[in-house]
Amino acid sequence: MDNSIKQNIAECHNIVNHIRGSIYNGNCNRCFQCGELSKLYSALSNLSTSIKSNLPIEEVFIQKYLPALIGTPKIKIDSLIAIEVIINIIMAKYDLKNVNQKKIFISHSSKDKAIVQLFVDDILQLGIGLKPEQIFCTSIEDMGIKNGEDIRKHIHNNIKNADYSFLLISKNYKESEICLNEMGAVWAYDNNVKLYLLPDANFKNIGWLCDTRIAERIDSSISLDALHEQLQRYYSLQNTSITSWSRHREKFLQDIKQI
Repeated sequence: MDNSIKQNIAECHNIVNHIRGSIYNGNCNRCFQCGELSKLYSALSNLSTSIKSNLPIEEVFIQKYLPALIGTPKIKIDSLIAIEVIINIIMAKYDLKNVNQKKIFISHSSKDKAIVQLFVDDILQLGIGLKPEQIFCTSIEDMGIKNGEDIRKHIHNNIKNADYSFLLISKNYKESEICLNEMGAVWAYDNNVKLYLLPDANFKNIGWLCDTRIAERIDSSISLDALHEQLQRYYSLQNTSITSWSRHREKFLQDIKQI
């Protein structure tokens, strides 16, 4: 299956969940024109185009409900339920039962645990709003491998099903055979791979690692702001204000200087 279809389905699923939660929790502001409905319209339109040849019946049903999303402050609940049913049918036909897990896979050296934990806590969770169960990181308790699980199989499955894979490159990373093997697997699946250089690495000493990818510095506020915007949009997250995000970002940038 084309990876773009998986991303389209995940985006639609996440937006519908967000809208449904806002309605049921009484957080819907009933704006003159709902921004989330506009996002859903765009996401469903993209999904409709991507499945047209393989799932023509489902594509017709998507087109049927698109007008319900235009120029309205609030969608009728029966229309939202119908759209959700269509998305679930598409998920089932593409065998995407775990599309809502929204996994982030973090490839790193265990010797860099201190920086990695700050990145996960301050940036991904507190800053962006991801939940612990959405992140796979072997160095952090409850985010890695449980007792009795096959390590290689578990890591492989999490790389395969990840929405995003982060490669946190350092001197320790380059010297680790395990890390380089993970990198090869990550690149093979190519699920939104993002390379970040830790403070002890620079663009000159990572050599061939950057031949085909664009790396960014993990201690750059510009890079972190871009990541915040990308993940907030991808997962339809709106639970952090700009002020809150800036505070967590600056805390992270200051704390990693002490490591």
